[in-house]
Amino acid sequence: MAIRSWRVAQGLKAYMPPDASDFLLTLYGPVPYLWNALWLSLGSGSIAGSKLGGILAAFITLAAFALHAKRRFGPNWIAPAIALLGAGILMAGPHGIWTRADPITLMLVSLGLLATAELGRAGKPWWAAPLALGIAAGLAMNVKAHGFLFLAPLALGFAARRWPLSWPLAGLTAGLAWLAPFLLPAFPLDLYLGGLSQAVGVRGIEPGLLLQSAKRMLPLAAPLLLLPFAWKRIDWNERLYALGYGACLLVGLYPASVAGSAWYQLVPFLPLWADLCLRLCQKLPPARLFVLPTTLILLILIPALLAWPAQRRLHRYMAERAWMAEAALEIEGFASAHPEQSLEMGFGRDVAETYRTTFLRPILSFKGNPTSFDGWSDMEVAFIGHPATQARKERLADCKTGLWLIPAGEPPFTMPSVFSGQDFLFAYRQVFLENYELREKGRYFDLWACRAVDFASPKS
Repeated sequence: MAIRSWRVAQGLKAYMPPDASDFLLTLYGPVPYLWNALWLSLGSGSIAGSKLGGILAAFITLAAFALHAKRRFGPNWIAPAIALLGAGILMAGPHGIWTRADPITLMLVSLGLLATAELGRAGKPWWAAPLALGIAAGLAMNVKAHGFLFLAPLALGFAARRWPLSWPLAGLTAGLAWLAPFLLPAFPLDLYLGGLSQAVGVRGIEPGLLLQSAKRMLPLAAPLLLLPFAWKRIDWNERLYALGYGACLLVGLYPASVAGSAWYQLVPFLPLWADLCLRLCQKLPPARLFVLPTTLILLILIPALLAWPAQRRLHRYMAERAWMAEAALEIEGFASAHPEQSLEMGFGRDVAETYRTTFLRPILSFKGNPTSFDGWSDMEVAFIGHPATQARKERLADCKTGLWLIPAGEPPFTMPSVFSGQDFLFAYRQVFLENYELREKGRYFDLWACRAVDFASPKS
């Protein structure tokens, strides 16, 4: 995400044709790259700048939901609203704040909820809520193709007035909002649709992922448990809103359970989950005074308790990999020692621990170095069934990149695919070994150089 966003910030294309020498597959639309490019460009490219987009998206998500809670439930509900959604985001681990598409979709859903609920009030024009819903849904679809799923229940809850007109209006607006970013030259629509259709066509449901996603979905089913108790005290639109949420949540199990995906695909449902929890909690029968506060405390406490192990894992992950700061310094050292050469990062054999050192490759991209290989992208391309391309072989044979960093002590480009376990880089590895040799050894990386080019040759 950081590397592709940096390309956009520099005015380069985010999507390349499959036969290009620097082809990198992407299944995201333009919006996440535009969002992250904005913050990266402010800092001239940096690891810190690459993290800013996800963190800001999380804060905007909470701010929009707090404003929605104030408008819908009253000022006294702002604190419970922030606590509930905040606990949900923390329960999702890093997926609500990391440099990924998920925080951006989460932000769009929260903003869509705020706008659609506000404009769907009595006295507002009938077309206002569908218009807002369409814009939010279209932009969410522009992040991920199924992004409309996270906002679809709002059509039943707040945009159902004159539905024979309002729903087509929302659909048309969504289509236009989805299409608009593709008008920028960095995002050729045909290349995006081609890659997306091929990737979706080969993916099937993995039983293990389905089971994991179903378990992760259980806390998000809280509104459905509250619904029978509040049924008689809510209107039809709220009933349909809750039922639509439940139906979309079940449908969301599919993208969360296909090969290469996981439960985090359900994270963008969190604003609707929190809204329905508060809405239904407020409408519980007032048989006893303690029912409302007790239910509200439980609704907040359960995700907060689930957030504890998720955050512990995240902090443990960060602590155990504090050594990556030293690896980053080593990358800086290699780049400084050979400023005249283009320097790129490749892969070794390990697909688990040492592979994580390659997460530092944006450091090289920010310095103007190329990125022609990407572990995830190349695995996806091989999984789809694309053979090794002649253009990329020629790029290696012609030493377009003078120097390569490979995880220390590992043979280059030998890691297996996480999808199939196959040696998916074999064809490229053969060309690489014919044209490059090991020159220097570091603690975290080995430096491989083109046999035909010495260190004094200019950067290509």
